[in-house]
Amino acid sequence: MNIPYKSIVGFAVLSALIIGAGAFYDSDEFNVVGFLVDAFVFFAVLAVFFSVFLKRMGLPVQILVAMILGVAAGWLLTAVGKQALVTDYIAIFGELFILLLKMVVVPLVFVSVLLGVAGLGDIRKVGALGGKTIGYYLGTTGIAVIIGLLCVNLIAPGKGLESIRGQLEEEQAAIQAAEEAGETDEAPSVSTGMTIQKTVLPGFFQSPVRTDSNGVPILAIIMFALLLGAALTANGEKSDTAIKMFQGIDTAMVTLVFWIMTLAPIGVFALMAKAIATLGIDYVVQLAAYVVTVFAALVIHFAVLVFLIARFAGGVSPMRFLKGMAPAFELAFSTSSSSATLPVTIQCATERVGVNQGVARFVLPIGATINMDGTALYTTVASIFVAQVYGLDMGFEQQIMIFLTATIVSVGTAGIPGASLALMSVIFTAVGIPLEGIGLVAGVDRILDMCRTTVNITGDSVGAVVIARSEGEALEDVAA
Repeated sequence: MNIPYKSIVGFAVLSALIIGAGAFYDSDEFNVVGFLVDAFVFFAVLAVFFSVFLKRMGLPVQILVAMILGVAAGWLLTAVGKQALVTDYIAIFGELFILLLKMVVVPLVFVSVLLGVAGLGDIRKVGALGGKTIGYYLGTTGIAVIIGLLCVNLIAPGKGLESIRGQLEEEQAAIQAAEEAGETDEAPSVSTGMTIQKTVLPGFFQSPVRTDSNGVPILAIIMFALLLGAALTANGEKSDTAIKMFQGIDTAMVTLVFWIMTLAPIGVFALMAKAIATLGIDYVVQLAAYVVTVFAALVIHFAVLVFLIARFAGGVSPMRFLKGMAPAFELAFSTSSSSATLPVTIQCATERVGVNQGVARFVLPIGATINMDGTALYTTVASIFVAQVYGLDMGFEQQIMIFLTATIVSVGTAGIPGASLALMSVIFTAVGIPLEGIGLVAGVDRILDMCRTTVNITGDSVGAVVIARSEGEALEDVAA
């Protein structure tokens, strides 16, 4: 283990400051032995993740291992009486990760939706081909959301969690007490770590636009982005400068998301450790049920796309399609980015499946921008799951709102790893689900991200086949 000297000093100072402040202020008597043990554990976490973990593995593997280690750390530290170390101090990194994701969500949604519309060109000139493409993609996204709603309501992975729900309610009460601590002369005792999580960090990392009940509704922001994008395209060359400016902002936002995702391993570790320390090992069982639900829904939608829509609406055999698109599937699964996969998607669709070049090069970039079947399905299942865990009744009206919001939000989802995790807060805000619930599913997000990205590009590719056939373009012969 080769850790730079400066890193060791920095980690040691940070550990001493945070744990020392907690040991001094959170108890009437300073316990030297307890301070040293807690500071060493905190230091070890920082050293392993930032100086070893991030250099030895790729990000997907880092996150998977971090999830497993988080479960183990939460269980072991709780078993030896160090639950407060996990929930109040190690959890700081999980809270920071969630706050950073929430900070970028509104600008990311606004710019992505605007450019998604602007990328279509002048709406009045798109013509029949563009109309078919947009209609098809909106239709398959709607089907994906319906499949997600059916699966999560039938399996109900978040129900029957009275013990976990009670813990969440206690934690929420503690958070509210911490927020109100400064408003009373006799404030309840709040640990230094919890103060950092709920007061200090939110003071620095907040969304630049409020989207709660006291701010602008998120759907209003999305609608404005749609209308402004359409208005910009209607003005033709006069809007080129403005569109280039938004493209620059979009590029910067994507870079910012990638920066945030470098913290994903330690964020996932902290979130999983806190979840186990707070909710108990039963949470792992429920999380497994959630993963199975998402995976089952994605498999069903994948089958609908390949074995029904591609076969009957596109006129291509499922085996030919699967064999032809295999390289794109592999790249999408490994990168979790439909945007990065786009060149390979176009190549596979044209050279290996036989889709007309002109149609593919028009349809597939639009699909990579506005068509996110897997993402829409995933955010739908995640929203209902978290609502079930919290004991919230998502009735018909709320589920219709989830359907509409998930469909619209998927249009604005950047085709990069982790973007849908940030956008989940849009749906949560729209239907009144606590934003803290994102932490319940963040630990397994990257694993499911790889699966849903594969479904995303499947929807794009099937769309190219269907639109080509509707234009009278037969599939070209390709080498076996």
